[in-house]
Amino acid sequence: MINVRDIACMQKFYEEVLRFAYHSRYPDKDSTIVFLTIADLDSPLGRGGHPQLFALIDSERHIYTKDTYIGIDNQRSSLSHFAFEIDEANFESEQQRLKDLGLETHTESFPDVQAKAIFFDDLEGNHLELICHHSGDSAKNYSKI
Repeated sequence: MINVRDIACMQKFYEEVLRFAYHSRYPDKDSTIVFLTIADLDSPLGRGGHPQLFALIDSERHIYTKDTYIGIDNQRSSLSHFAFEIDEANFESEQQRLKDLGLETHTESFPDVQAKAIFFDDLEGNHLELICHHSGDSAKNYSKI
């Protein structure tokens, strides 16, 4: 769950950019939380019908956050981000798709864990990462893609 200022705009962003499907709203009238489905799961919760969800909460209107949420201070931590795993075969096409959507991206390689990632921000400055396994000998030979 993340706090957002413009719930409708952010819902559209996550549906279009990360392709999360609409799941539900709460409450039905004047919704302050929107749930999006990341994936169906083969887990005890998933088998019970509960998918993996990503929630957007209107930080200015929701009863539990409107008086307490102070925003994100990106200067305090570079680890404050959401990471989503993608298939290695889709890495380049996902990077190009994000660029085609007008998003600024940068890539990193993590040779110690044989992974590579695409980093970008959503419309409200939340940091996002698409990460995948990186196979092959080239994984050990570069620090930036």
